[in-house]
Amino acid sequence: MNYLVMEVHPAYAVVLDEEGRFLKTANLRYQVGDTVQDIVELRRPQEKRPSLWKPLSGLAALAACLCLVFFGYYQPNFTPYGALRIQINPDVELTLSRTDRVLELEGLNEDGQALIEGYDYQGKDRENVTGALVERAIDQGYLSGGETVSITVTSSDADWQAREEQEVRDDLEERYGETIVIQIGSAPTEPPVTEVVIPVTPATPEPAPPAVPDDPEDSPGSVGETGDADRDDDWDDGDDGDEDDDGDQDDDVDDDGGQDDDEDDQDDDEDDQDDDENDEDDRNEDD
Repeated sequence: MNYLVMEVHPAYAVVLDEEGRFLKTANLRYQVGDTVQDIVELRRPQEKRPSLWKPLSGLAALAACLCLVFFGYYQPNFTPYGALRIQINPDVELTLSRTDRVLELEGLNEDGQALIEGYDYQGKDRENVTGALVERAIDQGYLSGGETVSITVTSSDADWQAREEQEVRDDLEERYGETIVIQIGSAPTEPPVTEVVIPVTPATPEPAPPAVPDDPEDSPGSVGETGDADRDDDWDDGDDGDEDDDGDQDDDVDDDGGQDDDEDDQDDDEDDQDDDENDEDDRNEDD
């Protein structure tokens, strides 16, 4: 393409191309009116338009800072990480963060609720709260010299749990080691009552006395000899116990039956004698 030099300046020249455009080129010792083919066009730098990513990048940076603040400060200080249980007679439990901040305080029994009543634990760490609770237990009469304070720490982090148990023990022993006993682990429960079973052997029943068979001669139908036998039995049984006396009474009843039979037989004999006399009188009258 051919270019016609229109203006010449010390640093640049203005040329006209075949399409009628004026271009600014480098002045390569051009003269006005020269026709050239190769030029070095000088282009103006494009103005930078304001980018929309700048505000968004600022918001992203702010969000990143907030995340760092949350995970770097809030989570270790305000997220439950474990629990510390103090058993005296009052039973209380502290919910702790990873940095030993007390997040919650709860009484697990009536004495525990009475112990923490009115106590403000907000913003305090584990060392201050445990010391204050032991002090309140002493003041309220729940804890005296020589008694035991049981400490139990629970957490999913075994290393943190072991470290907390040791630190709590050291803190309390430093303050109250001369007056109370610090024990790691749950307080022992009352031993179960041992039941003693005494076997009871049932009493052996005394054997019943052998039954004495009835003597045929003692039957109510016998006459004469029965009465004599009964009297002999009565005489022999005089030295026996109460059971023999009952048997004698039965024998006496049998004797009475025998006497009644004798009287009936005597009446029959008298009737027979009267009949004989009547028969004899009848024969005399016939003669």
